[in-house]
Amino acid sequence: MDGRREKRNPQKFRVLLANGEEPVAPACASTENVSANGVRVLTDRPWKLDTRVLVKSSMGELWARVTYCQRLPANTFALGLEFLTPTNAWVMRSSL
Repeated sequence: MDGRREKRNPQKFRVLLANGEEPVAPACASTENVSANGVRVLTDRPWKLDTRVLVKSSMGELWARVTYCQRLPANTFALGLEFLTPTNAWVMRSSL
């Protein structure tokens, strides 16, 4: 058991992240895994904890909040994003 409440899908796809509070350009990111309650993404800049984030992909848009920001090698960051409204749409579509 890996300690997760729900199954993770290791599907990788591109997303855009925007915080909606500041007039900044969206950040490009790629997913590492997806679940009904959240997603782990890799990006090139850090994000503050509890920041609300609009996550856009070809599968739709979802609001999430940053639950962690982990510094990785080569100036990259892993973000844990918790969806504000759980969805199975991304998990089901990304597993096809």
